[in-house]
Amino acid sequence: MIFYSLPVKFLSEPLKVHGFTEEELMEVDPVVLRAIIHERTHHTIEVNMYRIMAGKRGMPPNFGEVAGFLLDVWKRRGLPTDAPDIQWCLNYIGFARMLRVGGDLDLGTKFPVPFTDDEMKTVDKLIFERRSIRQFKDKPVSDEMIDKILLAGLYAPHGCNVGCTRYLVLRDPEEWKLVRSDIPIENCVMIVVLQDMRMYKALRFDEYVPQNIYYDAGAAADHICLMAHAFGLGACWLTHGEETQRRLREHFGLHDEMVSRNHIVVGWPDEAPVKSQRMKLDEAMLNK
Repeated sequence: MIFYSLPVKFLSEPLKVHGFTEEELMEVDPVVLRAIIHERTHHTIEVNMYRIMAGKRGMPPNFGEVAGFLLDVWKRRGLPTDAPDIQWCLNYIGFARMLRVGGDLDLGTKFPVPFTDDEMKTVDKLIFERRSIRQFKDKPVSDEMIDKILLAGLYAPHGCNVGCTRYLVLRDPEEWKLVRSDIPIENCVMIVVLQDMRMYKALRFDEYVPQNIYYDAGAAADHICLMAHAFGLGACWLTHGEETQRRLREHFGLHDEMVSRNHIVVGWPDEAPVKSQRMKLDEAMLNK
């Protein structure tokens, strides 16, 4: 993938983005600015670009300029541009610029192709054989495994690509006590999934799409459990309430807007429970 860095023509009129003036954007918390850049890149470029390229809609005259303006603010503040998510934004801003000037884009991407039969067997094993495991052997889980599991959670579907998912990784049994859980916790790594609500509130998602908050956390937990299963580990996804949220914030000195949503215990299985079953598919289909 080529990271385009073509100059961006900025709008001549004074601009507000999600209610923030340029002066306010120069002062706002970088966490908030980053979320706004993500969301505007997604909604004003990514969502529209492929329909424009396919000739299914016209190109707005200022296509990509708002996101470019925001990235310019980011750079003028001296904030780093080497993170993958910021590079993704830079890419799309460059794509929009190329389309505006009539350039040809070579995205280097491919359409999805069906998995082979052998690959589908692996997918089936991953999805249909995963079980919730609640007892674990006294055997360490490597940092490399945990890192890959956490990365899988970050790559879960995420509403508007806001990027608010954060983690706490608890290995100390004393820290496990901070989390109220309905199962005994031992011999595991506890992964706490949190969300930075500053990002949601700046975009007013807490007002307009509050359900995204919970979907995002749930999708992250699901990916975490699946990657753990792929490593031969066991995992169980659990939720907790406001008291646990408060204890975690106080213990780790987190921002008041950092809210934990769920926790997943991960370890080497010390039980082999019978796989739970679901209703028949035709019972779940409501519009047969």
